[in-house]
Amino acid sequence: MAEADLDFPIYDILPDLEPPHRQRLFFGHTEEEQKFLSSWQSGKMHHAWLLTGPKGIGKATFAFRAARFIFNEGMAPQGGGLLGDMAAPTRLDSPDDCQAVHLVTNLAHPNLLVIDRPYDQKSKRFKTEITVDEVRRTVRFFGSTAGEKTWRVCIVDPADDLNNNAANALLKILEEPPVRTLFFLISHAPGRLLPTIRSRCRRLGFSPLENPALSEAIAGLGIAEGADTIEQLSQSCDGSIRKAAELQSDEGLVLIHAFERMLAPPYNPDYETLNAFAETVAQRGKDERFDGFSDLVHRYLSRQLHEKSGIEGTRGADLYPLARVWDDAREQIQQTRIFNLDKKQTVIEVMRMLAKASRGER
Repeated sequence: MAEADLDFPIYDILPDLEPPHRQRLFFGHTEEEQKFLSSWQSGKMHHAWLLTGPKGIGKATFAFRAARFIFNEGMAPQGGGLLGDMAAPTRLDSPDDCQAVHLVTNLAHPNLLVIDRPYDQKSKRFKTEITVDEVRRTVRFFGSTAGEKTWRVCIVDPADDLNNNAANALLKILEEPPVRTLFFLISHAPGRLLPTIRSRCRRLGFSPLENPALSEAIAGLGIAEGADTIEQLSQSCDGSIRKAAELQSDEGLVLIHAFERMLAPPYNPDYETLNAFAETVAQRGKDERFDGFSDLVHRYLSRQLHEKSGIEGTRGADLYPLARVWDDAREQIQQTRIFNLDKKQTVIEVMRMLAKASRGER
């Protein structure tokens, strides 16, 4: 990618968190890193890797981390593995003074191609999908001259955004890959990808981060300070560093606390508090807040059902109000998204349903 491309906005990055290509710190995912290293050291490196798992847990950061490592180590002679007689590394670390590190960090390495949603200069907006024109950039990329021992890396982030034409174009390349080329396809929902694309890749599954790695990431990346705040974020972010950053930067913890206060005994939030909460969640241009509200509802009902089902003597009928509101709330939230209904009213109605069910009323 040319240096000039840095003048264009990069899709789906957060203002308070370094984007994956600039991220030098890496937390957790030790097993996934070892699997990749073992393949690299075997001398039989698979040409395409499908990195799967929830959004924001480090998949793209891993891809750029691997690219730095490959560009730094890739000139080593082959023989007894890709590293020859050199001592085998145990991590995908690269030295800070390595030129490849600097070039990848600035998206300027000539042997690195990143395919993501393009930015339309006319409309000043990102396109809603990855188009075939983006995939066709690989023709020039792979057609350029490279050294005999030089590796090329192509990162597709995320592959879920490929439209049909783009997916089919990428499939053709994966079926007949150029030599000494590695693909990293990042996917939050691999079931949506073409089965033929999945079959051409080696899958590397990433799980949500757990403590202590999660708390270390929140602190180490400067997302939050203070043991209490870090603990609250780690409990609320579902193992996603990105979600932790979103919660911290967009009053996420404030909304979580307000949600919990309204659903504390006697489960009867007053109208003014509920109305103010709904207005904040439904604020225009803050779709992630409504998504966060949906997660809170799901987590609250899961916890309530789990706790009440574990109480001795609890009958199925006692769980009916919570089970019923689970279905009703999920459907109402889904309908609001599909038909662009009034989010504020949906939040108010769902909160009233939760409160009523928590009181045991039908």
